[in-house]
Amino acid sequence: MIRLAAACALATCCTLAVAEPGTSADELLADATRVLQQVDSEHYVEVWQGMAPFMQAKLSQEQFANLVRQSRQALGAVSKRGWASVTRIRYTNVAGVPDGLYANVDFATTLASGRTLFEKVSFQLENDGQWRLTGYIPRQSQDIGSSNSPGAEP
Repeated sequence: MIRLAAACALATCCTLAVAEPGTSADELLADATRVLQQVDSEHYVEVWQGMAPFMQAKLSQEQFANLVRQSRQALGAVSKRGWASVTRIRYTNVAGVPDGLYANVDFATTLASGRTLFEKVSFQLENDGQWRLTGYIPRQSQDIGSSNSPGAEP
């Protein structure tokens, strides 16, 4: 009986181990959902402030806000949204892209008009273990722009 209790205690300790930063799909989904809520609420400045530094260097806050605003205004109001896929990929020696772990979260989005489209939210895992936004792309088809690009522009 004591051995069984010890084995159960050991198993519990092992299952309570904390995952390494950046390994949780749930973490990515939560971050992507937060970004989309900010975009829906037109909080473009806050979205830009959470971007990876290399993307902030490519797009000014004003450029980013204008691009995302134009994209979102063309779509209209969102009725519902659900994630379709989460993809992680490691980049090494890619021109213009810092080496590291990147991720794309793809959403199937239904607009108030009844039309369905797809939204890709892309991230880079920073050294502090936080995912930082690298891009947002709304598109008509899941295949268009669905490559594993790390710096998807709005």
